Amino acid sequence: MKFEGKVVIQSDISKVWDFISNPEKIIQCIPGIQEYSVGEDKRVTAKIKVSIGFIKGIFHASSKVLEENSTTYTAKLNLTGSGAGSGFNGIVYIKLNKLDGSTELIWAADVNVSGPLGSLAKPMLEGYVRKLVEQLFDCVRQKLA
Repeated sequence: MKFEGKVVIQSDISKVWDFISNPEKIIQCIPGIQEYSVGEDKRVTAKIKVSIGFIKGIFHASSKVLEENSTTYTAKLNLTGSGAGSGFNGIVYIKLNKLDGSTELIWAADVNVSGPLGSLAKPMLEGYVRKLVEQLFDCVRQKLA
């Protein structure tokens, strides 16, 4: 499944980049986060509470930075996780663009989902992902305000 979107954050591009590229900061904005650890090369492992339709439980997830360029404000991450008899893995792309007095954050994700979670209707999963992303970026906006 492919997901994408963009959001405008009323903050300088360097401040937005410093926040979103720091796992210790951005992880605080992930909805449902229960616990986490940050290892070498910004590798994050976390337990996240998930509730999508009839699927509820704790997912064990991890992220790994595949590419990161602070000059072009781009990043590529690998995300994996499992829980409630389901699993996912995907690649997330992030790009920041400088606007007049604010920053545009463009994101895209290509995700494979298996198990009961994968059997949910695509619109249901898309709605859930959109809701999570909105909550994530609302938190980022508040932290950078």
